[in-house]
Amino acid sequence: MFFEKKVNTRSKRAMAEFLAGHFRYFTTNSWHHATNYANRVKLWDLGLTRDQMNRAFEIISADFWPAINAPISVFTVEMGGRYTIGVNGRSGGYLVLYRGEYEELGYKSRCRACGQLNYQAVSGEAGVCGVCGKAERVNLSRPLSRHKIITRGIDDDMNVDAFMEWSMSDLRDRVNLVRRFDRACDEIREIFIELLDRCEVIEEDVMVPKTVRRLACNEAHLSV
Repeated sequence: MFFEKKVNTRSKRAMAEFLAGHFRYFTTNSWHHATNYANRVKLWDLGLTRDQMNRAFEIISADFWPAINAPISVFTVEMGGRYTIGVNGRSGGYLVLYRGEYEELGYKSRCRACGQLNYQAVSGEAGVCGVCGKAERVNLSRPLSRHKIITRGIDDDMNVDAFMEWSMSDLRDRVNLVRRFDRACDEIREIFIELLDRCEVIEEDVMVPKTVRRLACNEAHLSV
């Protein structure tokens, strides 16, 4: 365990001190005092060896994040979307525990061919898709939704005395949540270190399509 800490969940004071003493990060402007549980994940805070630190500067120059963010998806699913983990800070140096929620996007149907979404449900004859004109629309089998982060603080301005007023069960629930967050941060750190030990950065030439505007003239109507 690196970020995760053992906590005596049979002691009310131990749990209150753990929560009150956990590192926090301002998730909005500091004068709003909205803070959330967080962990610093700047390179020099990860306990890297000198060799790992040297490789880390090269690794972070590439698009490495998709390779290490799986623990966040797992955490969000485990929490039923009520909590998630976000990256914050100018250089992405903090992992932050956020509240979250799923919100439906409102789409009711889609085109069989191009997949174009539509806010109207199909009833009777759907008609041809207005975008591709190749197929009819069909109703979605289930609503489409996306997960949204809620940036308001969690346990803002709470100190040990304030936490001591909570019930034992409420304290345990919050401690379990924060420790699970810390464990997810540990998992992200472990995957990142594995990248340092097993991967290298390579350069590739990528051809990027570019849209240009040009004239297409009918030669028969051009005069010399």
